[in-house]
Amino acid sequence: MLKDQLAIKYAQALYELAAEKSMLSEAEQQLKELEQALTAYSDLATLLYHPRVDAKAKKAVLTQVFDGELADFVQRFLLLLIDKRRETILPVIFTEFQRLLNEARNMIEVDVITALPLDDAEHKALAEKLGVVTGKNVILKTKIDPSILGGVIVQIGDKLIDGSVARQLKTLQTVLTNAPVA
Repeated sequence: MLKDQLAIKYAQALYELAAEKSMLSEAEQQLKELEQALTAYSDLATLLYHPRVDAKAKKAVLTQVFDGELADFVQRFLLLLIDKRRETILPVIFTEFQRLLNEARNMIEVDVITALPLDDAEHKALAEKLGVVTGKNVILKTKIDPSILGGVIVQIGDKLIDGSVARQLKTLQTVLTNAPVA
């Protein structure tokens, strides 16, 4: 929890710096590329996150790998994280930076789970309805989970709306099990 709060403060600082330099989109793209690189190259992530690798080596590798690829302030931010031994909070910083950017753009990411893939019309209709509810432009992140049988599960921030057939059947089972026999 403390790490998350710290990551939020670092993300806020980076966001404000990028906004001040009018480079929010560039910073967003560079952070996404960095996140993808850490996901695609597990050796790079291991090196960066391993506590026994000294800061000097981490900084040298990052500087070599991303030289010319990152804006100066983004690169300095990463090097500062390493100096402060906070590089392990990078994944939370990525998420929080994107959340801040989405908030400024009046956008919100919504996680949606369905039993079957949504076609384009369903995807658009659901995004529009959720946009009315949230008052924001919705970015749907969909997942398929056949175990919900039908319906939809929607997560907006910390709110969960479970409209799945599986949950409705479970509720019905509970009601029938607890109903007095006449």
